[in-house]
Amino acid sequence: MQLVTPSFHVEQDASFVHVSISCVDAKVAEVRIVAEERTFGCFVDPVYLPLNLPCAVESMSETCALTSSPHGTYDPKTQTFTVHIKKRVHGEHFPGLEALRPQILSDNEMAQLEEASRQQGEHPYGLMSSHVPLSHAYAAMMRNGRVPILDIVDPTVVPLAERSMRAEELEIQKWDEGMYLDSYVDVDGDVAAAMHVVPALLRKDVPQGTQPAWAGPLPPTEQAQACLVQVVFAYLYEMHVSSNEASTESAWTICKLCRSLTCFSEPLPPGTDVQDVLRWSFRRALTYTLYRSWALCERICSDAHELFNLPDAKARILHMLRDMDAIFALAPTGTGLAEPMELALQLVWDAWLAPLESWIHAASDDDIKAMVSIWNARMSKDAVGTPGEWDLEAWEAAAREAQEHGEGGFV
Repeated sequence: MQLVTPSFHVEQDASFVHVSISCVDAKVAEVRIVAEERTFGCFVDPVYLPLNLPCAVESMSETCALTSSPHGTYDPKTQTFTVHIKKRVHGEHFPGLEALRPQILSDNEMAQLEEASRQQGEHPYGLMSSHVPLSHAYAAMMRNGRVPILDIVDPTVVPLAERSMRAEELEIQKWDEGMYLDSYVDVDGDVAAAMHVVPALLRKDVPQGTQPAWAGPLPPTEQAQACLVQVVFAYLYEMHVSSNEASTESAWTICKLCRSLTCFSEPLPPGTDVQDVLRWSFRRALTYTLYRSWALCERICSDAHELFNLPDAKARILHMLRDMDAIFALAPTGTGLAEPMELALQLVWDAWLAPLESWIHAASDDDIKAMVSIWNARMSKDAVGTPGEWDLEAWEAAAREAQEHGEGGFV
């Protein structure tokens, strides 16, 4: 689902700008290079580096093998490809090359774009509270009314507070006493089997991962932590119920378990704390999924506590996001609406998971370890059942009594 932004280094001489790009993550040996005016782009699937240069360069456009580019040289030892971009004005000094960030538009143009969106009255969305307009392809899909997974399909026209209210309303609407009690009684042992699964994320060795593709500023720490709580809970839930074998439906489950991902609600709205975020995760697990089990929710919290306590927790969480990237890529293959699914999940990734990944990369091991205590919180069934008046304790007692009398079957 995601392009990889590589590490890179820029130098210059009187005639050329030399951009050295790490191709360690490249999966193909073909390179595409484009330069025009101040815009430069290099693509070696899935590695993509866009730059907005401070001065104009000669135009070029080519697609060729890494090792045979007339405009670049490849070092197989370091897996680095260096593009030589000819300056339009010989001898001109390009200021600020060491501070270049991967982006197509200049900082000025980006600021103008966001200001134009604000003036149009559009509402911010995503972990960065972005005002960037939705893509043309996604907007066309909205007009056709074919947006999968997402409950708020156009966050730019819905105020933040209204999105949170909508998420809550949907949880109340989705509540099904019979399905909750069916999972509570667990006649066939399906919930028990899911609870016995050990998420592979807790046991297997994980690679260190690549640098994040997100190149902008980091999101606020409190919002990033709240988003991470949602995502970790959702991912661990899916690993339990799928026995660590993700399917084409796994992306749906993960997204639906996260208020922010499907409703674009603020991860940590004013007046709330991280315990509220965990409470919302419980509510979604008890209303959207097949196995609506309180015990399974508690098991997930226990697993998350173990995860954040591991010495390599940061590397494991980054690996989780890489796995989610693969899960998102798998989802369109199981539906007749492949393109709409891709567009919806790409929006989710760009709005939430790409900046979250960047924040995790920047966080220290101590920052991650500090989140351990979140998972120690004891959830109250009364609190989780409000609003909606879900009297979980009373219904569970009624289910036990029914079992004692040989009754069962609540769906």
